[in-house]
Amino acid sequence: MLDKLYITPKQWLRILRWTLYSLLLLLAILLQTVVFGNRTLFGTHPDFVPVVIACVCLREGAERGGTFALLGSLFWYLTGAEQGSVCIVTLTVLPVVGSLLCRTLLADRFLPCLLITLVTLFVEQTAMFLLKFFFDGLSGMFFVRKLLPCVAVSLLAQPLVYWLVKRIAKIGASHEST
Repeated sequence: MLDKLYITPKQWLRILRWTLYSLLLLLAILLQTVVFGNRTLFGTHPDFVPVVIACVCLREGAERGGTFALLGSLFWYLTGAEQGSVCIVTLTVLPVVGSLLCRTLLADRFLPCLLITLVTLFVEQTAMFLLKFFFDGLSGMFFVRKLLPCVAVSLLAQPLVYWLVKRIAKIGASHEST
């Protein structure tokens, strides 16, 4: 019975890689809620979770990255995030579509990842703004004063996250099948 529970070195490397991705997402959640929950960065509250989810999804591909995006956005929703149900849809669909675009049309490089991360951040923030605008009567100036700077400040973390995800993706990459 115990011989069927044996984990090969290749499987250990995969477990390590996905554990590091999960820890990176947890770090982004902690930074976003604990460190920048009461403080601002350049006058706005950054949104790091979409950046991590988009970078991992683009690096791992539509299938594995999409699973991570779905589970990560579900975890983000379960933490009690404001408008978390919108995040489940936007943080799953947009990175998967972006991953498919990167694999077929664009090169799998930094600039397409930056562009897709920008689109993901912008669409997620716009969807949350529109819900608040129609249901809570939020002012339209909030879009220009708070939302656009939030997207810009959040995007500043993308190069660091991209570099970390690129390094983590190399763990066990020689054992992966294409």
